[in-house]
Amino acid sequence: MSKKGLWPKAIFYDSKTTLFDWGIKWIEASKRILEHYGSSINPEEFKKTWNMFHTIENHRGAFGQYKEFQTNNQTALMNTFNYYKIPGSPDDVKYMADLWKEVQPFPDVVSELKKQKEITKVIICSNIETVYLQMMVEKLGDAQPDFLGDMQKAQASKPSPRAYYWVLNQVGLEVKDVIYCARPQWDVQGAIALGMKSIWLNRGNEELQGVRPDHEAKDMYEVTSIIKDYIRL
Repeated sequence: MSKKGLWPKAIFYDSKTTLFDWGIKWIEASKRILEHYGSSINPEEFKKTWNMFHTIENHRGAFGQYKEFQTNNQTALMNTFNYYKIPGSPDDVKYMADLWKEVQPFPDVVSELKKQKEITKVIICSNIETVYLQMMVEKLGDAQPDFLGDMQKAQASKPSPRAYYWVLNQVGLEVKDVIYCARPQWDVQGAIALGMKSIWLNRGNEELQGVRPDHEAKDMYEVTSIIKDYIRL
């Protein structure tokens, strides 16, 4: 029986790396780039550096002038090329773009989203453009979210408060109504700063840096248990 009148009124998710195994395709894109330039750099190390620069660019856009994911990604890739002294091109983001359609949800996602949708609403919002998010979300089958948003529609990216508030306004909810769940620590920290209850989905067994979330989960099974515990209160 649906209990959608109880708290939380919705669970609010990040997408890539939280629900979808995007990281493995990022490593594959890095491998293809390095092979193209004949570099012996470890693809996982290249990806880690690329990710670092991308996070920097995303945060600049979040708290400055808005830029789309692809623009941030090109800048981040060029910074990575410069770091490793590889004569690459911004157009090399094509190696990642070609892989979006292959990104799959983590094995625990579809079954647990179905369970969660029986007791509350499911919201997903991502710091990527609409077309890429739709490629991923279509893989959820009948576990589609009740609301799907992205930075392109919001014209804002997390962890800017504007991005979180845009989603809440779209679904007619307030900060107090939802529990936020993401894998990136900075994403969770942004939600905490707004006063949201939070779950850090620590899939990689990382060490926490910063403010402690309300809950920490290692997988979606634990996330479902946390939500059910709140519903039973």
